[in-house]
Amino acid sequence: MTSGLNKILVLLAILLVNVSAFTSPHQSSSISAGSLFAKQQKKQSAAAGRNLVIRQQLSDMIADMAAVGAGAVAGAISRYQLGNIATRIIAEDKRLSGLTGWHTAAINIFGSFILGSLAGTPTIDASTAKPDARGISTRMRLMAGVGFCGSFTTFSTFSVDIVGMLNSGKFVRAITYATANNVGGIAAAFAGFNMAKRMIKK
Repeated sequence: MTSGLNKILVLLAILLVNVSAFTSPHQSSSISAGSLFAKQQKKQSAAAGRNLVIRQQLSDMIADMAAVGAGAVAGAISRYQLGNIATRIIAEDKRLSGLTGWHTAAINIFGSFILGSLAGTPTIDASTAKPDARGISTRMRLMAGVGFCGSFTTFSTFSVDIVGMLNSGKFVRAITYATANNVGGIAAAFAGFNMAKRMIKK
């Protein structure tokens, strides 16, 4: 009786060992598969996050370039038209012949005033700013400052005017022109900056 019971116990022990050996690899495999799936999901989430950031940055960059381009077109056309008007007026009145080319300095001085005003105006976030907040958005600053003022004013034409005067022997005129353009531009920028500051404080 005892011998038979011992044999039964031994058989049960062997069976349990075999069952344990059979099930353990499956459990381990299941855990490994779950861990691998979780890692894969984490990688996919990180990749999706990076793609979203890149798309947002690309969208912002395109919008900024469009703003600068729109401002540049407006500035260039404005300078061209003002130059044509000034040239025509001077050509029609011989008494104004001494002002030939000076419209470039006038445009540069006016552009400096506009840019100085922009510099004195605070930048605000349009999406979070209060309705009564005074200031301009970063994109508006790009359009008006980099775009409009950048193409409205012209240092290259000013430089060529100076070279033409010097080449013609008009040294005093060249010095006067350069002084008016540079000193006048700085003074106009200073005036615009302070005017904007005072208006914002009101």
